[in-house]
Amino acid sequence: KAADRWFIMQFQVSDNSNQILIAVSTTNDAAGTYYTWSFVPVAGDTPDYPKFAIWSDGYYMTSNYTNEKIVVFDRTKMLAGNSAAGMIVKPIPAGFATNGFFCPLAGDASDSQLPPSSTTYCPIFSYEDSGWQGGPAQDQLRIWKMHVDFTTPNNTTLVSDQTLPTASFDASSFNSGWNDIAQPGTSQKLDAIAGVLNYRAQYRIWTGYNSVVICHAVKVNTSPGQVGIRWYELRQDQTTKIWSIYPQSTLAPDALNRWVGSIGMDDNGSIGLAYCVSGSTAPNYLSVRYTGRTQSDPANTRTFAEQTAVAST
Repeated sequence: KAADRWFIMQFQVSDNSNQILIAVSTTNDAAGTYYTWSFVPVAGDTPDYPKFAIWSDGYYMTSNYTNEKIVVFDRTKMLAGNSAAGMIVKPIPAGFATNGFFCPLAGDASDSQLPPSSTTYCPIFSYEDSGWQGGPAQDQLRIWKMHVDFTTPNNTTLVSDQTLPTASFDASSFNSGWNDIAQPGTSQKLDAIAGVLNYRAQYRIWTGYNSVVICHAVKVNTSPGQVGIRWYELRQDQTTKIWSIYPQSTLAPDALNRWVGSIGMDDNGSIGLAYCVSGSTAPNYLSVRYTGRTQSDPANTRTFAEQTAVAST
């Protein structure tokens, strides 16, 4: 939105090159011409489950790397079509907990005005379950902050910023073989994509504060293993730079599974949430539904009734 361009990426691992392929349109025509690049952020390490975010000072990529890192690509040079556009790779500071599958999300400002690049840090989010091995004493969100300097790369910083205790949730009892979600007519179950926040961490600028909305899968009961979606709106005071949880809630209005959420906020501050739904018996085949809340809804509630986008057979 800020550059009036299109951004496309894909990873290439079939030849063991571990490449990240990026294309940026030369104009606002999605069917027109593109500048293209090929990067290898971490040699010998597969960029599994890569996620991108747009920030003032770069295109931020997170991935399920064996050795956890944040990668930032030079947005300014890429918008200009500079073939010499580079990247900065920073290891994530130690001291956080995971369930083994780990891909944090960088704040994505692509729907809002971009924050000033010289005075803001890109926030990076993950969650931690107290039930994980080495987990914290209580369930929480973790926030890092990063600022890149492509002129003097050694000035780039990535530091731990905050932890935010949350309402209790269970993300530690998912199946280790990724067989979590029942579906009718088969014993084959589906992966709940546990351990990570679901794409995106949408960032917006308001008067006096900034906001981010995020969500992830949780177990709402362990027998028969129902999965729901925990969602949050976070707010950052623009003066103190401190983040806090505004509303938070778990979406599980009935006995069906809800997972793989994607959450976003509009220009009015209302929130939409889309997700997959499935149950163990017909007619509850894998489907796509959505719901939401208006800006004026009481905290931690939603008044928008669940709707079906696609009903499967």
